[in-house]
Amino acid sequence: MTNLIKPLILFIVIALAGCANSSDANLFKNTKENFDFGWKFYAGAVEGAEALTFDDSKWRDVDLPHDWSIEGEFSKDNPSFSRGAWLPAGKVVYRKTFMVDANKKDKRFVIYFDGAYRNSEVFINGHSLGKRPLGYIAFHYDMTDYINFGEENVITVTLDNSEQPGSRWYTGTGIYRHVKLITTEKIFVPVWGNYIVADNYSDESADIKIETTVKNDFSQPKEITVKQFAIDANGNVVAETSTSKSLKANSEAKINTIVVIKNPKIWSQEKPNLYTIKTELISENKVVYEETNTTGIRTLEYSAAEGFKLNGKPTKLKGVCLHHAGGPLGAAIYERTVERQLEKLREMGCNAVRTAHNPFSEEFMDVCDRMGFLVMNECFDEWEIAKNPTTVQDGKKKRIPVKFYAHKFKEWADRDLRDFLLKDRNHPSVIMWSIGNEIKEMRVPDGIPIANRLAAIVHELDYRPVTNGVNGYNPKKMDAGPLQEAIRTSDVLGYNYILEKRLNHEQNLNPDKMSVFTEHQSAQSFYPRGTYLFGDAKKAWWDKFGYKIDEAYDWVEDRDIRGIPGMEAWNLAKQDANVSGIFIWTGWDYLGETIPFGWPARSSSFAPIDLAGFPKDGYYFYQSQWADKPMVHIFPHWNLKGMEGKKVTVYGFTNGDAVELFQDGKSLGKRKNDINSVEYQSWDVVYQPGELKAVSYLNGKPHSEKIVKTAGVPAKIKVESRCSEMKANAQDVIYVECTIVDKDGIEVPTANNKLEFVIDGPAVVAGVGNGNNMGLEKFQSNSISAFNGKALAIIKSTKETGEIKINVTSDGVEGNTIVLKSF
Repeated sequence: MTNLIKPLILFIVIALAGCANSSDANLFKNTKENFDFGWKFYAGAVEGAEALTFDDSKWRDVDLPHDWSIEGEFSKDNPSFSRGAWLPAGKVVYRKTFMVDANKKDKRFVIYFDGAYRNSEVFINGHSLGKRPLGYIAFHYDMTDYINFGEENVITVTLDNSEQPGSRWYTGTGIYRHVKLITTEKIFVPVWGNYIVADNYSDESADIKIETTVKNDFSQPKEITVKQFAIDANGNVVAETSTSKSLKANSEAKINTIVVIKNPKIWSQEKPNLYTIKTELISENKVVYEETNTTGIRTLEYSAAEGFKLNGKPTKLKGVCLHHAGGPLGAAIYERTVERQLEKLREMGCNAVRTAHNPFSEEFMDVCDRMGFLVMNECFDEWEIAKNPTTVQDGKKKRIPVKFYAHKFKEWADRDLRDFLLKDRNHPSVIMWSIGNEIKEMRVPDGIPIANRLAAIVHELDYRPVTNGVNGYNPKKMDAGPLQEAIRTSDVLGYNYILEKRLNHEQNLNPDKMSVFTEHQSAQSFYPRGTYLFGDAKKAWWDKFGYKIDEAYDWVEDRDIRGIPGMEAWNLAKQDANVSGIFIWTGWDYLGETIPFGWPARSSSFAPIDLAGFPKDGYYFYQSQWADKPMVHIFPHWNLKGMEGKKVTVYGFTNGDAVELFQDGKSLGKRKNDINSVEYQSWDVVYQPGELKAVSYLNGKPHSEKIVKTAGVPAKIKVESRCSEMKANAQDVIYVECTIVDKDGIEVPTANNKLEFVIDGPAVVAGVGNGNNMGLEKFQSNSISAFNGKALAIIKSTKETGEIKINVTSDGVEGNTIVLKSF
């Protein structure tokens, strides 16, 4: 079927991902078992650890997902350097012992890894199953031939992340995603063997095309029937189909079917309706295999004249780039981590994510499907030429080569790309595939055949378009040489940090192709959340990093505390129909890549949301542009000790058409705001402790307001959480957000009190944070200092149910308690 599906102006997509479900308890059904618990771990290389008889009794007990690097101390001596957040990296080994019943000798056994960083080799009972160098790729191995039935079996996984610096950002080290043990009969659908697409839907019906790969591992022919059912959100079967097929011995076949859904509910951003597609394989009147997958129906259009359309509706991509890790948890994140990230981004008005710059987890894609996010799904950060990114130390910029993937690209790229596509191509959230980010080969003739080869693989396996985040244009030279031809290998022209003059030239050269800003600076300064510097304090700030103030990056000057280049980029994308949207760098701060700072900075500060998930001022710029809910925001805070009697510029963002600022009840003037353009407001205000109030208006009527008051000394701890319940599966988390307030409940924006978290009940503290990109306190702890008034604790469930009390205390202030539940 894949050869019949070609890129068109109008696309309809069905996506799936899920796990098996049994319809007859009396028959064996394939299973997909959570294999995350009961592992042994050792930090270091161990000779002979793959042997079945190896003694691992003195190793650490760990459960997955697990990131060893995040457990360590920040140190200038760690070879990961600033790009790897100054955290340890190296070689590690995991082992897991398990039993397989003797009566299952006629079954198949597959081990599935969603990701293990990096250079993995997997053994079963001393036999090597295979190696995968790319730490982000999902992979699986058939272990059947090496299983000891009725006896102990041992899986051993060795990982080597010792070549450092090993990335341009923090990667983590370990089996940091989930592992599954898949058991099937010898007639089965292989991993990623169902491909579902809908290319013909109307209000009355949707034709769901399903290509199912079926394998027969028996040594004799088999007659099979493939039944497929469409099930709605209420559990009702709304359509079904049945197809019979003869399978030769030890063979496989692709079976194409169509399931027709009447009056379909469409997947959209506002209502991401999902269906379940259940596949059954029947042989000798028995159901021998089942698989269920989640799917959504929608249309995609890509037009040079009109941009991107979802379900026929023009849709501007209000996107962010994200890295894979989860702040204080490192790379070992949970589904709730992703949900919280996307909830906060959606409240900012974001509707799209670029997976920068590697395959993401199954959970991430599933959550995007459920929440209606659009995904630019990206596979590679480098091809055959390695990158040597800029790093800053003591105010000096230098380039340090990273040992990431380039030396493995020739051997592994095609296989990795295919597996990446097979794993993710059924997700309705995916709207395009990116085959690279700032690839050096795009600037030389040798890159063109590589780009064409990768694009051809995408087109072979899926119908959605290819893009590539290209940079390196000389702003003073319109003739871009090989780069000009290389970018045309993409279906959608992707530009990183392009300027308006260059964009206009590109559009004239490529009038038949839609474009997208695959990456651009956000409307956020590099200063950490809640940090406002003036005069000598500003000079002292840059002095400690070895800069003179006039040598600091120009975008961190006062004029760009508002992130002007990021604003201008969004305005360009907003006004130009050919530009389908923008993906800002980044949506969320991440570990590593600390530029323009050196030690002690250990995480980035590019984003409108800090590492702990607390919004910065830039967050509200995007909310004013991207969200519909009435809002107004002003900054800085009003605890500016030392600025008494001096002028301070107060900035404002709103999605109203005017905003008025009041100081202690007196109006300082009303400013207009063009809601069809990109604007901000400002007032020069003489600082004195008291109150600022901003009132926004729309059509002359009050629209929203924001009050900022000078706070007193810290007196209390305000404790909040978006969730109060979690599953008792040892893999669910709740994020507890803490704010230091004065006796009147006013947030103290300069508070740095040390908070302690004590748990009474079935839960543990999985991590702590505060958003300070220069804080060197460990993340895996029961205490953390507040940073500019805020701190975070991540509470993880155990396998026990019950009430959980989180007691938050700090010397000199009134503590607080939040009650949660595990069920």
